[in-house]
Amino acid sequence: MRHLSASMQVTLLSLAVSGALHAQADDTTTSQVKELGPMVVTATRSAKSIAEIAGTVYSIERTQVAEQAAAGRSTADILGQLVPSLAPSSGTTSNYGMTMRGRTVQVMIDGVPLTGSRDGSRQLNSINPAMIERIEVISGATSIYGAGATGGLINIITRNADDETSDFSSRIGLRSPGKAARDAMAYEASQTAAFHQGAVSGFAGLSYTKQGEIRDAHGDRIGPEIAQTDRQDTTSFDFNGRLTWHLDDDQQLSAGVRYYDDEQDSDYGPDYGPGLAALFTPATFQPSLQGIKGLQLDDQPRTRHYGANVQYLNRDLFWGQQLTAEAYYRKEKSRWFPSVAAAVHPALPGGFTYVALQSNTDIDVWGVRTALQKGFELAGRDLQLTYGLDHEREKDSQSGQSYDLNTFIASNGLNYREAQRYAMGPDVEVSKTGLFLQGDYQLTERLSLQAGVRRETISNDVDASIPYGEAIAADRVPGYQPQTMAGGNVRHSETLFNLGAVYALTDSQQVFVNFSQGFSLPDTQRMLRDVSANFSIDSSIDSIKVNNYELGWRLGDARGLNAGVTAFYNTSDKVVQFNRDYSVSVADTDERVWGAEGNLQVPVAEGWTLGGTLAYTRGQYKDAAGKWRELNAFRVSPLKATVYSDWDLLDGYGVRLQALSVGGSDRAYDDAQAAAVSPSIRANPSAKIQGYTVVDLIAHAPWFGGEVGFGVYNLADRDYKSVYSQQAEATYGKLSSLPAAGRTFALSYSVAY
Repeated sequence: MRHLSASMQVTLLSLAVSGALHAQADDTTTSQVKELGPMVVTATRSAKSIAEIAGTVYSIERTQVAEQAAAGRSTADILGQLVPSLAPSSGTTSNYGMTMRGRTVQVMIDGVPLTGSRDGSRQLNSINPAMIERIEVISGATSIYGAGATGGLINIITRNADDETSDFSSRIGLRSPGKAARDAMAYEASQTAAFHQGAVSGFAGLSYTKQGEIRDAHGDRIGPEIAQTDRQDTTSFDFNGRLTWHLDDDQQLSAGVRYYDDEQDSDYGPDYGPGLAALFTPATFQPSLQGIKGLQLDDQPRTRHYGANVQYLNRDLFWGQQLTAEAYYRKEKSRWFPSVAAAVHPALPGGFTYVALQSNTDIDVWGVRTALQKGFELAGRDLQLTYGLDHEREKDSQSGQSYDLNTFIASNGLNYREAQRYAMGPDVEVSKTGLFLQGDYQLTERLSLQAGVRRETISNDVDASIPYGEAIAADRVPGYQPQTMAGGNVRHSETLFNLGAVYALTDSQQVFVNFSQGFSLPDTQRMLRDVSANFSIDSSIDSIKVNNYELGWRLGDARGLNAGVTAFYNTSDKVVQFNRDYSVSVADTDERVWGAEGNLQVPVAEGWTLGGTLAYTRGQYKDAAGKWRELNAFRVSPLKATVYSDWDLLDGYGVRLQALSVGGSDRAYDDAQAAAVSPSIRANPSAKIQGYTVVDLIAHAPWFGGEVGFGVYNLADRDYKSVYSQQAEATYGKLSSLPAAGRTFALSYSVAY
């Protein structure tokens, strides 16, 4: 299945909570209902056909991932191409700004949430595409999985023994810019192994990627991205392993581990210009946006993830109920590129000083998820109830490594000599507990209803701490005694509802309507990073609740014709704001986001398919004067469309031509200039977004018992900047307004044996 699986193409949404994530699918075509094992669960946490789901869902199979993947391409690149409602990829190590329907996305791997209370925005760069079995997506806020999914869910299911048709598989690949050079190559290799021995099966996979420099359409090395960090000169390792025991006909136990390590080792720093003009006179200086050789930085950007989970299934527990339960642990350590900013404090000479700081985060998470399912009969119709308890505990800390400012200035921003290390915000422990009940009822032969309720409680336990502004003042001002910010506990509870209906117009067409709510707290640790010592924790951190409404239609028939369109509208009465002193706050003001997304797949002839997607999103917030203003491109993606022509030829040969087009918009920029807000608020910093279109050509063919793949990305060698880079100039400065990669060639070979 090589086409985007939109609403009707996937016949089961198996968003993971438990062992549901490792079900076995048969090899039916896109127009047929996939028979998935009983371990699969859906967005309602009970198995059902897509035709019964009141919502917009997508699934991307392993073949689609492998087709799009080339050495050095990330999961974010692939999803930005294939998922209509998801914003385009940033091209960096970060998926910051990759919102869905203008809201944040909860990313999971095998049921383990990667998007926590402390959000480093590197979730989609934390798994190699070679390790992916399928990716399942639900658009829109949902209360079923608790806090964090105000824009939707992306569940990445890793490969496992039950999905393997062979014992071993190998893949090697390389990627090169149009003007080949050794330093600009990317190399990739992966190896998997699977076994079945009686009631036990196992899988292990290891991948390695070496990425060199990335060049723009002019053949020049692109400069480093110092705000979110980039993927140049990085080495990545990814390991996934899983063992599954079929205890008896009704019970199954599965345990998995994963490890991901991505580290940069570069000799290139940003071009700050003569006399660090990019820092001291940014309004008049235009940096070259190229990398400058001579960087001396021992601890370079890095992302390291560890994870483990245990899943248990019992199909016959307590009067015929089915239990799915999962316990998980993950640890994340991330490091960013040092940035230079003004540390503001009254005790400092002149009220401020420049400081070079490198941010480091440390996140520990453990949790459990449970779900019980039971079927009943009501008025001669089937009623299924799903209920359970979820709990998660997260510990967050962040530190900043400072560097000697004189050495930094003398080297024009290339030499970083370590100085002091500061705590950047207090340690925070976040506890989340949710109780939920979901019901599915077939009211008539054609009309089904879904309704649910969830009670979610989030508690933030904040330690007392010395703000880094106080610590810097104590270092720079003789005799100054730093003040301590008091800790505290912030607790919020919300009751969330969902209600939906699906009506079958025919056997192949449905319409649906859905209301659902999402809930989250802002990133508390990040909010408290830049505040003063007199900041009041109890009165300043508030929850954000999102109401999501959608109306949709979908079609899928046995000929392979698939189509769908959904209109959506979501609201909240809170907004996260970034202030001029670099702090983050939650403002009591309204937001609204609306739009539509659609998909179409048309079989033209035997082996030839045409298709495309379209997503339009627009969002607004109320400024201090009560006037609606446009949200920027980090919050709301511009108009996004894709088209493709896919030829599956005889004997395993195939060619795909695809295009991604992004529309331009000046609305948010114009509003940001005119917004009536407090002088202390950086009012929704916004950029003029210029549209662009990028075309890719991808091909595959059988070769020596395996398959060779070939790709040309950015076929026309288009000179453009991604949405992220254009918006980053307004948010982070000109050094982040980097060009995208030029024409790139990729070659791979894979074999299963």
